Amino acid sequence: MKRAIVFAHFDRDGVVDPYVVAALAAYRRVCHTLVFVTVSADTLPSELDHLVDAAVIRANVGYDFGSWKAGLGAIRGLDGFDEVVCVNDSVYGPLFDIAGPLSSSALREAEYWGMVLSAQEMPHVQSWFFAMRAAVLHSMAFKEFWRSAGEPLPKEQLIRQREIGLTELAKKDGRGIAAVFDARHSPRVQWEDIREHVSLVEPARSWRLLRKTLPWRPPCNPSELLYRRLWDAGVPFLKRRLLHTNYYGLSLPRVLADLERLSPEWHELVVSHMRRAGEPR
Repeated sequence: MKRAIVFAHFDRDGVVDPYVVAALAAYRRVCHTLVFVTVSADTLPSELDHLVDAAVIRANVGYDFGSWKAGLGAIRGLDGFDEVVCVNDSVYGPLFDIAGPLSSSALREAEYWGMVLSAQEMPHVQSWFFAMRAAVLHSMAFKEFWRSAGEPLPKEQLIRQREIGLTELAKKDGRGIAAVFDARHSPRVQWEDIREHVSLVEPARSWRLLRKTLPWRPPCNPSELLYRRLWDAGVPFLKRRLLHTNYYGLSLPRVLADLERLSPEWHELVVSHMRRAGEPR
């Protein structure tokens, strides 16, 4: 499969962090063309010279969708590709070999797919990693979508019109949709998912976790809560927001211990980034 990957980058300090370089090195091994698009770095580290085929520095307008649009425009011979994957730096990883999920049998018939399909609100492919195959790339409906994708929108409106909207467009256009982890076919949160994160020593945090995962609560964001289920399904990523915002109240030392067991190398990169960026451990 002739594949291109477009990587959208943002860093509040204008830094291309080592974890981003490691991610690009992993993507380089599974694609024909790799495009790096940044809205915050004025200069790029020399390590990128042998990793990316094109680098775009642009104004921060349109968030990641504006960057992906710019990246698509930087791909030479776009019509000749079988698949274009759009990713960003809001996740750590690939934490393990990404070639496996890219060739997953669950994706065989899909024309629009992602790493995670969330059941929140309207079921949709989460936009931190999604892929469009040739039939989608050549579709007039999708070309029209990308024509306006760089326009500025409020964040909530952007999620509905761009992230959720892209999945809805694929459905309306009759495209097969799939994900490596599909929350629609996964059980709701179980005690086993959170047991090791509940502690009498931290009652406030533990109560927040229990309260937000009660059976009658709306579906959770699997990328921010069910990280081990994602790994077991073959999704080689950890959402940065899990460690930064920790909306559900997971035990962050437990998350980091799980990460260290999975990949000591990535554990070191993640802790280093958290220290630089001031994100809580």
